[in-house]
Amino acid sequence: MKRIMTVMLAVIYITTGTISVMAGEPENNDAQKKESVSDSVKVQTSENTDEDRPKENSWRYSNGELIPQEDDATSNARAVTNAWKKVNGQFVNSLGKPIPGAKKKGMDISEYQGTINWDTVKNRSDIDFVIIRCSYGSGYKDRKWEYNVKECERLGIPYGVYIYSTATTVLAVEKEAENVKKMLEGHQPTYPVYFDMEENSVLNLGSSTIGKLANTFCSKISGAGYKVGIYASLYWWNSILTDRVFKNESWSKWVAQYSASCQYQSKYDMWQCTSSGKVNGVSTNVDINFWMSDEPVINQDADRVIVSDENIITYTSHMQSYGWQEPVNNGYQTGKPGYGKRLEAFKINVGGGYGDLGVRYQACIQDEGWKPLAETGQLAGTEGKSKYIQAVKISLTGSQAENYDIYYRVYSQNFGWLGWTSNGQPAGSQGYEKRIEALQIAVLPKGATIPGTTDNSYKTTGKKVEYRTYVEKQGWKKYSADGEQSGTIGQARAVQGLAVRVNDTQYSGNIVYDTYMQSYGWMGEKANNTAAGILNGGKRMEAIKLHLTGELAEKYDIYYRVHTQTFGWLDWAKNGEPSGTKDYAKRIEAVQVKVVPKGNPAPGATSIAFKEAKIAYKTHVQTYGWMSKVHDGETAGTSGKAKRMEALNIAMVDSSYNKEISYRTHVQTYGWQKWVNGGKNSGTEGKAKRLEAIQIELKDSLADQYDIYYRVHAQTYGWLGWAKNGEKAGTEGLAKRLEAIQIVLVEKGGAAPGSTNNFFIKKDK
Repeated sequence: MKRIMTVMLAVIYITTGTISVMAGEPENNDAQKKESVSDSVKVQTSENTDEDRPKENSWRYSNGELIPQEDDATSNARAVTNAWKKVNGQFVNSLGKPIPGAKKKGMDISEYQGTINWDTVKNRSDIDFVIIRCSYGSGYKDRKWEYNVKECERLGIPYGVYIYSTATTVLAVEKEAENVKKMLEGHQPTYPVYFDMEENSVLNLGSSTIGKLANTFCSKISGAGYKVGIYASLYWWNSILTDRVFKNESWSKWVAQYSASCQYQSKYDMWQCTSSGKVNGVSTNVDINFWMSDEPVINQDADRVIVSDENIITYTSHMQSYGWQEPVNNGYQTGKPGYGKRLEAFKINVGGGYGDLGVRYQACIQDEGWKPLAETGQLAGTEGKSKYIQAVKISLTGSQAENYDIYYRVYSQNFGWLGWTSNGQPAGSQGYEKRIEALQIAVLPKGATIPGTTDNSYKTTGKKVEYRTYVEKQGWKKYSADGEQSGTIGQARAVQGLAVRVNDTQYSGNIVYDTYMQSYGWMGEKANNTAAGILNGGKRMEAIKLHLTGELAEKYDIYYRVHTQTFGWLDWAKNGEPSGTKDYAKRIEAVQVKVVPKGNPAPGATSIAFKEAKIAYKTHVQTYGWMSKVHDGETAGTSGKAKRMEALNIAMVDSSYNKEISYRTHVQTYGWQKWVNGGKNSGTEGKAKRLEAIQIELKDSLADQYDIYYRVHAQTYGWLGWAKNGEKAGTEGLAKRLEAIQIVLVEKGGAAPGSTNNFFIKKDK
């Protein structure tokens, strides 16, 4: 069925006591700050700079500056605090009286509303729909167009679109229409696309010329398959729009009148009631509108498929806000396409008298992926979780299945009705986060004509795995995919959250992941794009683990690696192995994830994917005192500053092993000190005595499992060789200070970290 959208012509006029307005430009200067947007939509002007930007000039603007306005509704002394809100199930006006016929509440917005918090609008406001400005004239794209439309689509907020027109000629209107069509590519608004003509120059054109401009624009849009309509003020509807083109009954009407009621006498679909609305998530005033109909502007219902047997199957769907729908027969649709409501679950039954014929079906659910197969009469999807289905698979079972083909298609958010597919193939989308709103099924005799086109039955991004990170002071980054970097490098910012999703057209299963967080440790597994970590808690992520489940785990390996503070990129881990660090107090700064066919080579090296600290040590240094703790081969102390080490503290990260490590130091004047166990200080404080040498040894189980290597940076000599297992490291009798030390545990019998020559120098007697 051809998709129809409504395009409105907005004609603005000011009269005593009645003001009409589009776009909700606010009455404060902050809202007029200019912000950059993407150039992904091609318009006539190559760059939208402030210098090039056309300036609004109308009853509302003077050279692009807003002229403060006041309307009946907000200036009325009797205006109530709950104006334009729902009270006892009915929307009320500025006087607190019910608005007859008002079904839904919306707002229209532009760049003048700044950066809107759409999550707040979605979850903490009473807004049902939004009208978004896409452009100004034919050469200037609204700076917030792409942000606003993508956020509405992400959150499932029904929206429409409008253009602020500057055209005074047919040629200019044609250019504006073409640009609107380009900007709408990839988007399918469920509310109208409005055409706003309010420039002062338009007022002098006369009704006939205005009619020609409107008809030119609307013809362009209707010629592309869209429905058209008119936006105008009450005065213009009654007195100015007298050309016969405005009597076209196929054009929907939107009336703007800033008052406690709309006094337009003919039928209309929407009323714009005030420019002083307050909406959670929007920092400025905003226009408020009411939709006066139960039905969406665009009828998206599918024509039923003519089938030879309507009774072979029945099916029903569970819809957001509406619950379970009445069962429908073979060939009909179930759901509510175009209402902006998610299809959350469905059931399919087989009629009597068909032998062992059965049906098997599967749902791909928001944040959960493909769920296990359901059989005849069972529920596929969820109830009570507020989660949408984004794709389905359906097939017939039993010995009678060979006599039939089962065809099906879905109505998908923003994509509309997709093409038909059959016999267990996926229908819908993955990777776009779009809800299914309706489902249509047709069981036909084997070899019968396909019900319609099979083009675009299933839309996928082509990306196997997508992921994003929540970065300190930056929030969520955009999704990265298939080995791309997510996060930052060189900015010293910690990753604090992670979300991962897998897109697959064939196999069931999920992706599961866990995060190791500062102060908390492993947080517990999350799955399928659910946020993991601690957002805004000031805690760094230090390690991650990911693995696949179900058929996905049988067909793929999942590899991942992290960029960490100090260590940079570590090697690749896979299939549930830890990646990152533990007990080093090092932040993860970036992440890469990649899915590869089972058994294929890893994307890179895999030897050091995870570093778990075993031993920690710190030094007391001349002038500086006790310095920060370091781990496993890192340098403690200083070099090149001529500062003496005065004391040393060594401990196992697992403190239960401290009794199995002991050490002693050679101190200026005092000589060799007594042996101490892990966690205790060796040396002096406050006596200005240098350390000159050390010994470290392991005992019991640690000695069975590890060799302990250590080396020192000595005055005059620099770094000496590596000593091990109780050998002396440093100097004796030479009056040389120790300045730094490195300590590392090596698996028993493993190679030394470096040269073992000249690890101790003693003055000959």
